Amino acid sequence: MKLESKVALITGGTSGIGRATAILFSQEGAKIVVIGRRQEEGEKTVDLVRDKGGQAIYIKADVSQPRDVKEMVRRAIKAYQRIDILFNNAGVHPESARRPVAECSEEDWDKVMDINVKGIFLVSKAVIPGMIKQGGGVIINTSSVLGGYVSAKNRAIYAASKGAVGALSRSMALDYASFNIRVNCILPGLVETEMGEKLIRSAQQAPGQWEHLMSQYPIGRVGRAKDIAHAVLFLASDESNWITGTLVTVDGGYTAQ
Repeated sequence: MKLESKVALITGGTSGIGRATAILFSQEGAKIVVIGRRQEEGEKTVDLVRDKGGQAIYIKADVSQPRDVKEMVRRAIKAYQRIDILFNNAGVHPESARRPVAECSEEDWDKVMDINVKGIFLVSKAVIPGMIKQGGGVIINTSSVLGGYVSAKNRAIYAASKGAVGALSRSMALDYASFNIRVNCILPGLVETEMGEKLIRSAQQAPGQWEHLMSQYPIGRVGRAKDIAHAVLFLASDESNWITGTLVTVDGGYTAQ
């Protein structure tokens, strides 16, 4: 097993990429701490892990709130004694922010930045001291192709937040390499998750738009949550132990064109 005896804390673990990663990690031997704001969905992720013979707990927390973050890390360590892998996957892309900058509100900016960027800062800040003390660890942050390679109309705030995630990841990798902590960043394309399905449904309902969307993906389909989970598994495992400070694109060829 690639993650035998490891403990993985996964934010945004209540659905989509986070849930798929929790299940995959557990099948590779990791004990899972699922973090998210939706208790029913978080407990469902735990049930799915346990149904496959894995170990998992759910902790309700908002990663943008310092008190929540400190408490969730305390409870995770109490349950499993350590955190070996941190997958900073929590993210939002609210409908109200899907407009040009001049039409977005300050509240839109704050909401997206608080979860997508500040959340990674706060959780990493809380977890890294323990990783240093135990001799190392792995951190993977979720960005987006919109934050690294391409632009999109009406996505300025989201793209800005995901671009910040990539820059933060590289800096963290340099800051903590000497402590045997690897930090990498995953950049998914469009994926069949709750966030992505709204765009997918909209494209399917507009004449010609779905065909145009599919033409942008050379592999011929949009991503599935498990596609991203397998890439995250590679970055979390010892198979990538000489990789740090890297932005890994998983997008079906979207950005290669």
